[in-house]
Amino acid sequence: MARFFPFMLLAVIAYGVTVAAMGVPLSRELLSIGLPSGGAFVLTVSELLLAVSTIVLFFEIMNATSAKSSSILNHGLSMVVFIACGLIFLFIPGFGTGTFVIITLMALVDVIAGYSISILTARRDMTFGNNE
Repeated sequence: MARFFPFMLLAVIAYGVTVAAMGVPLSRELLSIGLPSGGAFVLTVSELLLAVSTIVLFFEIMNATSAKSSSILNHGLSMVVFIACGLIFLFIPGFGTGTFVIITLMALVDVIAGYSISILTARRDMTFGNNE
């Protein structure tokens, strides 16, 4: 089951639970660390959600390198996640933020990367006589 599960759905769920369900503001500071330069590193909810989404996207792209038949189902489900993100952004209050747009764009990158990697992998696996 984990082979075809669209991991970007986890990022969307994390956003939904944190922001929409719990009502945590995206600008809430989670961590503040003083830097030797005199400045401060401040981590907000929005930045943490984007960081987690980026890590999830990495694993999703690594999963796309599989040439198994389950990858076709994964690509289809990733497309469903992307379309759902677009509709959620447009129609559900609390999701119309820049943070969610970036998560939606990550879902789009997942779809494009998945199909592109599958096509390149399939092309490499095909041989036609002596031509390459």
